[in-house]
Amino acid sequence: MFGSIKPVPGKNLFWLIATAAITMVIILVSIFSLKNGYADIFPFFYILPIVIVAYFSPRFAVYYTVILGWIFLALVLVYGPSNLQLYAVSIAWFYIFVSVGVIIAAFAGQLLHEKTYREIFEQSQAGIFTFRVGSGSLQEANRQFATILGYTPGELRSMDFTTLWFDQVQAGAFMKLLNDEHRVNDMEIELRKKDRTVVWLLATASLTSEGLGVCSVVDVTERKRIGDELVESELRYRTLFDGASDAIFIHDPDGKIFETNTIASGLLGYTKRELMQMRMQDLDTDPEKLFEKERVEKLLSRGHILFTTAQKRKDGTSVPVEISSRTTEYFGMAAVISIARDISERQQQ
Repeated sequence: MFGSIKPVPGKNLFWLIATAAITMVIILVSIFSLKNGYADIFPFFYILPIVIVAYFSPRFAVYYTVILGWIFLALVLVYGPSNLQLYAVSIAWFYIFVSVGVIIAAFAGQLLHEKTYREIFEQSQAGIFTFRVGSGSLQEANRQFATILGYTPGELRSMDFTTLWFDQVQAGAFMKLLNDEHRVNDMEIELRKKDRTVVWLLATASLTSEGLGVCSVVDVTERKRIGDELVESELRYRTLFDGASDAIFIHDPDGKIFETNTIASGLLGYTKRELMQMRMQDLDTDPEKLFEKERVEKLLSRGHILFTTAQKRKDGTSVPVEISSRTTEYFGMAAVISIARDISERQQQ
């Protein structure tokens, strides 16, 4: 049960003890003053602990202020002379205490919120900045955004946002979307860094009622580069795959076809879509022999195998082929790549 109680931070604990001590001293001073007929000075002492509590703990300031005010009134009634004017002044002081506590608590609460938002702004892993949509002048930029572009936050605050764009057409599209829709969702943009290199960013922005653009960006340059390399690699692979002189089939160990090249379609008369719905056994004139136990064991143990067979065309005719099969992986799955070479001319010689 006690393990769930949160420890009080050292700084707050110090001020808690200090406030309790000051409060006790003020109560004793009040009693002494009232007993000796001094009622004009001691109420001012109550302002100090109210200010401390309101600043360091805005949530409890009002409660503390009201309780302290009631203590003040009780002391006046118990230890002060029976004086109607004193009672009236004491009640006025009570309202002053509460008013001071509320005002300072509200001010301190606002400061706390601003501090929290500032910490979020500065510590965010995303780059965050604000700019005037009309003039394009940057207003605020956090450290992450400055780091992405190679500037300091101070340098960015004196710059025009539009000068950071690599592509002015893209900049115009971004600004138009922000003005028209008041929001931009996950738009890839290109900005120039301080060294003039280009960085790709994924941007989300919104437009405030005061004409201020608030934008959050994430650096996706590396992801973009990897994506471009994958596309380039895929193009090279597809060029080699479809440009091969032999029919190529990628299939699982049971014969289900995953991928074929254009030569396979030309050789057998099936479309690529049709072939990818078939099995290697469907194309063979002797399907039972194609994946016989001895042949499969040899393929799995050696990793490759070479044999001759005959494949059926869509028109019912057959073509003799020499198949070279090798084990591989296809999107993380065990697979076989089989290259089928037409040996019709070889057999006629």
